[in-house]
Amino acid sequence: MRKTVLTLMLAASAITSAASAQTAPVPAPATPRPPMRQDANRDGVITRAEAIAQADARFAQMDTDRDGRVSAGEMRAYRTAMHDRMVANGRDVPVPPPGGRKHDGMGRGMDPNRDGSVTREEFEARALKRFDRMDANRDGTIDATERANAAEMRRVDRRERREGVTPPAPASAPAPAPAR
Repeated sequence: MRKTVLTLMLAASAITSAASAQTAPVPAPATPRPPMRQDANRDGVITRAEAIAQADARFAQMDTDRDGRVSAGEMRAYRTAMHDRMVANGRDVPVPPPGGRKHDGMGRGMDPNRDGSVTREEFEARALKRFDRMDANRDGTIDATERANAAEMRRVDRRERREGVTPPAPASAPAPAPAR
């Protein structure tokens, strides 16, 4: 009886291992990453000129009344249209929190002079500030490695904000002891 049970267990084990070997998933071939949006000539590198051209194109899309300024209403309409386009294309879009969006209209730092609208120059300055932050080696171009590093930094920043973790304060020099 013992031999029969042992033989049946070995046979069952062999059958299940053979079945799992046949159904092993075949790895999908690596698909190339789509070209970067700002990379106009598709050479894998974004230059300052390409970043400015992308900012100008986006500003033109937002400035629907063509007055050279983007108001909070125009910004809101652009974001809503972009959200709707992403949903229509089947992208997984996060649901806004209850009570609406966190930034209604102008985002933090978008309107530096706080006049209620953003000019093309202000929009370009913000795009160049973001470009300079991503250009780690200061060569005037952003390559794939710098893009990946910037994306990781954004993820860490978001996680820290979400979890309420604040970066450590810079160490200050200890105060001198009072003389006696």
